[in-house]
Amino acid sequence: MRIRFILATCLTSIVAMPAWGEGDAVTKQAISIPNAYIASDSEGFSTYKYSAGYMPLYEHGEKYTAVSYQHNYFTQGNWNSSAEVYTLLTKAINPRTGLGYNLNLGYNLQNGYKLLTTDSNYGFRVTDSTKAEVFVSRDRVETQNALSNGIYYTFGGASIEQQLLERLSAIVMAGNMYFSDSNTRPTVKAKLIYDLIPEYGVTAQLRYRQYRDTNTNVVNNYFNPSDYNETMIAFGAKKRIAGWMLSGTAGVGRQTVNQDPSTTTQLYELAAASPVASNDYYFKTRAGYGKSAGFLGPNYFYRYIMEELIFPF
Repeated sequence: MRIRFILATCLTSIVAMPAWGEGDAVTKQAISIPNAYIASDSEGFSTYKYSAGYMPLYEHGEKYTAVSYQHNYFTQGNWNSSAEVYTLLTKAINPRTGLGYNLNLGYNLQNGYKLLTTDSNYGFRVTDSTKAEVFVSRDRVETQNALSNGIYYTFGGASIEQQLLERLSAIVMAGNMYFSDSNTRPTVKAKLIYDLIPEYGVTAQLRYRQYRDTNTNVVNNYFNPSDYNETMIAFGAKKRIAGWMLSGTAGVGRQTVNQDPSTTTQLYELAAASPVASNDYYFKTRAGYGKSAGFLGPNYFYRYIMEELIFPF
């Protein structure tokens, strides 16, 4: 079973001013409830995450300080497991540029195993045409064997986004994942993005990712091939309609696992977010489907849906 890195955070907030950069920022409070992330895959593994958050300090949806509680529940056949997660978070990101910081620290208690977790990053501009980001994440590996054995990972790395031409940019990411069972996973990802139809936010993308596991003799806590490569062609779209931001991605590619013949991969995602300047509520939702390799062969697939809803006061 492949590791899912999709993280459903339970913390959101709203813009407390007419628009970004207009007027003085007003610090308010908000609660985020109900929030949910639900996923399942072709191996019968299901994930349910329900959470609620309180923001004692926030200015808008990308700048706030918060605390949250999340309940995780996992099932596969007759097996099940649950976890309690408590998180502190501070975040300040410019919604126009995507630059800023997101720092959080969590405490995860599952099956008697205690773990400090994080999913933090800091993005900054190097030059007018270059952006960079450093990141670190630490969490449990979400498979039946890994959860039963208390296996977790720590993933750190950096990425650079470079504008090559007026409508062409490239992103390269490099990092290393350290598993608590002694395995490590050097990882590289690259993406070439061309603004195909700028007025409609349509892009054409060439994606590549590669990783290798340094210890393939560990117990099958997760899908760990000695070498994995994927190349994908995708199209993305992002458009604001009546204040709502709508976006989507559709991609098809080829993958190779070890020395096996190449097979097909797929990725489809849709997302929507309500106007961030609303003082009544802020709502976000995302759904996706992916097909790649897993324990049982090249046709592993997963699907997920999530939603976040916050109310200011």
